Amino acid sequence: MFRIEAPYPSMQTTVILPSPNWGDSSAVVATVKTMRTMTGKLYTYRHAKGDRKKLHWAFQLSRNKALELEAFFQSYFGSIVRITDHEANVWIGYFQTNPFELSGTGRALNFPGREIMDVAFDFEEAE
Repeated sequence: MFRIEAPYPSMQTTVILPSPNWGDSSAVVATVKTMRTMTGKLYTYRHAKGDRKKLHWAFQLSRNKALELEAFFQSYFGSIVRITDHEANVWIGYFQTNPFELSGTGRALNFPGREIMDVAFDFEEAE
Protein backbone atom coordinates (compact mmCIF):
# COMPACT_ATOMS: atom_id res chain seq x y z
CA MET A 1 0.00 0.00 0.00
CA PHE A 2 1.22 3.46 -0.90
CA ARG A 3 -0.18 6.51 0.92
CA ILE A 4 0.13 10.17 -0.18
CA GLU A 5 -1.07 12.92 2.19
CA ALA A 6 -1.09 16.71 1.80
CA PRO A 7 -0.60 19.48 2.83
CA TYR A 8 2.04 18.67 5.42
CA PRO A 9 1.83 18.90 8.52
CA SER A 10 -1.97 19.39 8.72
CA MET A 11 -3.18 16.61 6.44
CA GLN A 12 -6.45 17.31 4.64
CA THR A 13 -6.37 14.93 1.68
CA THR A 14 -5.15 11.35 1.37
CA VAL A 15 -4.72 9.16 -1.71
CA ILE A 16 -4.17 5.42 -1.31
CA LEU A 17 -2.44 3.60 -4.19
CA PRO A 18 -1.42 -0.01 -4.74
CA SER A 19 2.26 -0.92 -4.51
CA PRO A 20 4.34 0.52 -7.36
CA ASN A 21 5.69 -1.50 -10.27
CA TRP A 22 9.15 -3.01 -10.10
CA GLY A 23 11.89 -0.54 -10.91
CA ASP A 24 11.25 2.24 -8.39
CA SER A 25 14.47 4.09 -7.70
CA SER A 26 16.11 6.51 -5.30
CA ALA A 27 19.21 8.62 -5.73
CA VAL A 28 21.08 11.26 -3.75
CA VAL A 29 20.55 14.76 -5.13
CA ALA A 30 24.13 15.92 -5.72
CA THR A 31 26.20 17.48 -8.48
CA VAL A 32 29.83 16.93 -9.34
CA LYS A 33 31.75 19.83 -10.85
CA THR A 34 35.19 19.44 -12.40
CA MET A 35 37.58 22.34 -12.95
CA ARG A 36 40.99 22.37 -14.60
CA THR A 37 43.67 24.85 -13.59
CA MET A 38 45.90 26.72 -16.03
CA THR A 39 48.65 24.16 -15.34
CA GLY A 40 46.35 21.31 -16.31
CA LYS A 41 45.68 19.91 -12.84
CA LEU A 42 42.13 18.60 -12.42
CA TYR A 43 40.02 19.39 -9.33
CA THR A 44 36.66 17.81 -8.57
CA TYR A 45 34.02 19.34 -6.29
CA ARG A 46 30.94 17.55 -5.01
CA HIS A 47 27.97 19.68 -4.06
CA ALA A 48 25.46 17.65 -2.03
CA LYS A 49 22.25 19.39 -1.14
CA GLY A 50 22.07 18.07 2.42
CA ASP A 51 22.08 14.47 1.15
CA ARG A 52 18.46 14.79 0.05
CA LYS A 53 17.05 11.98 -2.06
CA LYS A 54 15.18 12.00 -5.33
CA LEU A 55 12.69 9.14 -5.76
CA HIS A 56 10.88 7.74 -8.79
CA TRP A 57 7.79 5.54 -8.68
CA ALA A 58 5.68 4.03 -11.48
CA PHE A 59 2.16 2.61 -11.08
CA GLN A 60 -0.47 0.77 -13.08
CA LEU A 61 -3.83 2.15 -12.01
CA SER A 62 -7.45 2.01 -13.04
CA ARG A 63 -8.69 5.07 -14.94
CA ASN A 64 -10.72 6.35 -11.98
CA LYS A 65 -7.76 6.08 -9.55
CA ALA A 66 -5.44 7.76 -12.08
CA LEU A 67 -7.87 10.68 -12.45
CA GLU A 68 -8.07 10.95 -8.63
CA LEU A 69 -4.27 11.09 -8.47
CA GLU A 70 -4.17 13.71 -11.24
CA ALA A 71 -6.61 15.93 -9.30
CA PHE A 72 -4.43 15.50 -6.19
CA PHE A 73 -1.34 16.61 -8.16
CA GLN A 74 -3.15 19.66 -9.50
CA SER A 75 -4.30 20.66 -6.02
CA TYR A 76 -1.04 20.11 -4.12
CA PHE A 77 1.80 20.42 -6.65
CA GLY A 78 3.68 23.23 -4.87
CA SER A 79 2.88 22.01 -1.36
CA ILE A 80 4.88 19.79 0.95
CA VAL A 81 3.45 16.27 1.00
CA ARG A 82 4.06 13.16 3.08
CA ILE A 83 4.41 9.78 1.36
CA THR A 84 4.40 6.46 3.16
CA ASP A 85 5.70 4.00 0.60
CA HIS A 86 5.14 0.26 0.19
CA GLU A 87 8.18 -0.47 2.39
CA ALA A 88 6.80 1.67 5.26
CA ASN A 89 9.35 4.47 4.69
CA VAL A 90 8.03 7.98 5.33
CA TRP A 91 9.14 10.72 2.94
CA ILE A 92 8.40 14.44 3.28
CA GLY A 93 9.02 16.65 0.28
CA TYR A 94 7.80 17.93 -3.08
CA PHE A 95 6.57 16.46 -6.37
CA GLN A 96 9.05 17.07 -9.19
CA THR A 97 7.09 15.78 -12.20
CA ASN A 98 5.55 18.61 -14.18
CA PRO A 99 3.44 18.13 -16.23
CA PHE A 100 1.79 15.07 -14.76
CA GLU A 101 0.97 12.63 -17.58
CA LEU A 102 -1.35 9.67 -17.81
CA SER A 103 -0.97 7.09 -20.56
CA GLY A 104 -3.59 4.47 -21.31
CA THR A 105 -2.00 1.07 -21.79
CA GLY A 106 -4.98 -1.17 -22.36
CA ARG A 107 -8.49 -2.27 -21.59
CA ALA A 108 -9.46 -4.26 -18.52
CA LEU A 109 -12.91 -5.57 -17.78
CA ASN A 110 -12.16 -6.03 -14.07
CA PHE A 111 -10.93 -2.46 -13.44
CA PRO A 112 -13.29 0.43 -12.66
CA GLY A 113 -13.43 2.65 -15.74
CA ARG A 114 -12.42 -0.42 -17.80
CA GLU A 115 -9.03 1.03 -18.67
CA ILE A 116 -5.50 0.61 -17.29
CA MET A 117 -3.34 3.73 -16.99
CA ASP A 118 0.42 3.98 -16.49
CA VAL A 119 1.42 6.75 -14.10
CA ALA A 120 4.95 7.72 -13.01
CA PHE A 121 6.20 10.61 -10.91
CA ASP A 122 9.36 11.94 -9.29
CA PHE A 123 9.58 13.15 -5.72
CA GLU A 124 12.34 15.09 -3.96
CA GLU A 125 12.86 14.95 -0.23
CA ALA A 126 12.65 18.31 1.60
CA GLU A 127 15.58 19.61 3.62
